[in-house]
Amino acid sequence: MKKSLSLASVLLLVACSKPIAADDLKHLNGYWEISQAKSADGDAKEFQSNNNMDYFVLNGLKGTRSKVVPQLDGKKTSNGIQENFVILDSANATYLKYQTQYSKWVEKIEKLTETELVVLNTNDIKYTYKRATPITINE
Repeated sequence: MKKSLSLASVLLLVACSKPIAADDLKHLNGYWEISQAKSADGDAKEFQSNNNMDYFVLNGLKGTRSKVVPQLDGKKTSNGIQENFVILDSANATYLKYQTQYSKWVEKIEKLTETELVVLNTNDIKYTYKRATPITINE
């Protein structure tokens, strides 16, 4: 049963795809915060604010992602954990292939612009990110 579910997930990731243009991959760099998580059956969770952000650094086709927490002084602190990934173009789609000492997984990039990132994981959960903006406090 697990093999068929995994195969179905991979087939769903591959279906109806087109790769992200190489020039657009530069938009991945920087700070992103989740704005929505949506399951395959349509259940969605909206995130109005986040306590942490994902920080992506891409060099060529290799990169890292780490969780950071914005501070009131504008700085960001990291939990110290980096997830390494490589960019893969396969079956007319672009993927982030992650590997840590604990796990391996793949996410499909469905959309990438200067202000929006949409990824689909193998559990058929679609994460929509928006470009993070600095915290401002009005005096």
